[in-house]
Amino acid sequence: MKNTFDFIPSAEEARRQPVRREIYEQSVDLYNEGKHLEAFHCLLDYLNDGFRTRFGNDSGTEFHIPHGSIVVDIRIHDGIMHIEADFLNLPEKGRVAMLRQVADLNINKLLLAGFIKEGDRLKMRYVTPLNQSHPHKIYGVLQNICYVGDRFDDEFCTQFGATRCYEPQVTPYPAETADQVYEGIQSLGRAALNALNEYNSARHYGYSWNVLDTTFYQIAYFANPQGQFSNNLEKAIDDMDAERPVEELVSKGMDYLKKLLATPKEALAEDLYFADKLVSNRRSASLQTIQEIFKDVYEEATEAVQSGDFERAAVRMLYIIYETYYYNDIPEEISLMLTHALKASGGQPLEQAARTLYETLDNIMEGDLSGSALYSCADNPLAGRMMEQAVGAAQAMQQKITEKMSGSDIVELQQKMVEAMTRGDMAEYTRLAGELQQKMMNGLFN
Repeated sequence: MKNTFDFIPSAEEARRQPVRREIYEQSVDLYNEGKHLEAFHCLLDYLNDGFRTRFGNDSGTEFHIPHGSIVVDIRIHDGIMHIEADFLNLPEKGRVAMLRQVADLNINKLLLAGFIKEGDRLKMRYVTPLNQSHPHKIYGVLQNICYVGDRFDDEFCTQFGATRCYEPQVTPYPAETADQVYEGIQSLGRAALNALNEYNSARHYGYSWNVLDTTFYQIAYFANPQGQFSNNLEKAIDDMDAERPVEELVSKGMDYLKKLLATPKEALAEDLYFADKLVSNRRSASLQTIQEIFKDVYEEATEAVQSGDFERAAVRMLYIIYETYYYNDIPEEISLMLTHALKASGGQPLEQAARTLYETLDNIMEGDLSGSALYSCADNPLAGRMMEQAVGAAQAMQQKITEKMSGSDIVELQQKMVEAMTRGDMAEYTRLAGELQQKMMNGLFN
């Protein structure tokens, strides 16, 4: 492999909500103050801004919130919180076999909540006193219920003939977006297979494993699939970590990739849509969390870059970045940096790509997120226009000042302010503005 694979933008990016960690912390503070209902309301705001008012009653004690193919019903009455979600209607045939699978989910997948059977309907239920509804616990319960409900309903409908209790309200991808996802899968998949054949022929199965797993993570990143497409992709990713010889893992993974490439566009498009989500299936990650995730690969990449092994460095860094996106909700300022690095390194020679990726990982590991504003302008047209307007306003202001003030020091400060604003260095711009203001005051009153 001489070049990295092309970067493909995420279909979800425009709809992605920023992770507002401060709202979650506010929820915890309210709970610790004994304001349990207010804490829960704050938690809902953290999970999805607007859902509390869209799907709740006026008193904030009853909610019916959609999440993919299920609806989560939450009721607070007499100091007790009831959380419930219909799962599926049992089929006439195959119900015993399905109930066996449900029992397994009850033991191995559901944590605090549990399945109950009401007639022919299966539900997930959790009940707790409101004064024991710590935001961390309720977040975990809701995430767990939503994951199990949305993950296994398609599988059980297909396998056992069960029927949904609720038909999800979805918005299919625009035709252009669906086409881009399909073409992205085709181009990435073919490039991956070519690289895998090259590595396999040289018996470099470690490289093959990394490239293949990264390909799955990258598909999940830009396609953001739902339904059975998502389930199959998740299984393929899980299978890559099975305790088997690496050659077998690579062979099985390649079989799935070939099957995915052979899937007609129309079939893939059935699982390419947007749906309301109460809670993300990903973990909420802080800077410290990201640093801990990156630590081992960063150290490995440092050694590889220093020794000139850019292929190893690039392969491993791409793996850890896309894996991190798959399992975590990344803070916006870090995501901007990573996205910029992925774009800049996509389709590039391995040395150039490795250096680009390493610089970004190095900044993150050092806690230096100062460049995120610049990346925001590069990756977000609206932010770019706002920066252009700010630069224009700064220049206009400075021109007015120049008309009243003279002197080489004033002109020099003005130029430095323009340069600072242009490169997005707001700290330096603010410092220079303060210095200029002081000089203005001295010039006006002295």
